[in-house]
Amino acid sequence: MARTAMRSQKKGRLQNRSSYTGGWRLIQKILVATDGSDHARKAIEIASDIALRYGANLVLLHVVDVVTQRRMAAYMEDMENYLSKVGEKILREAEEDARKKGVRSMESRLIEGDPASKIVEFARKSKVDVIIMGRRGTGLLETLVLGSVSHRVCHLAKCTCMTVK
Repeated sequence: MARTAMRSQKKGRLQNRSSYTGGWRLIQKILVATDGSDHARKAIEIASDIALRYGANLVLLHVVDVVTQRRMAAYMEDMENYLSKVGEKILREAEEDARKKGVRSMESRLIEGDPASKIVEFARKSKVDVIIMGRRGTGLLETLVLGSVSHRVCHLAKCTCMTVK
């Protein structure tokens, strides 16, 4: 895939132009927030396809929810390690799914905190162009009070967001 680099007059930063897509590479970095659900797997599939078409870097992110961790700690010892290991397994499976689709340029991150705020913060710091995530509801009461993670991310993020079901 042939690419040429050009300077943007307005922003003074390097922009990539791809002959494969026939225009500006609008999407250079894609963040996929995954929780291992069916919707998240579909998000990985779609993000992988977009990454291949645009030659974009794929970043897979799993956030260990500290609120859930605290709630479950009363019932199970070493909950922190358990949820981290589950998160690592989710990321390994996500990497396998992306590789099967042909993605080679990817990285994985496991972080802890409130999922929505950590996803948005990570996207901002990493300068991603688009966040893709599964649209998966939580319990009815929690959704009514707090909203779903995907809804909060779409509301708070400055970049383009896509939810998948």
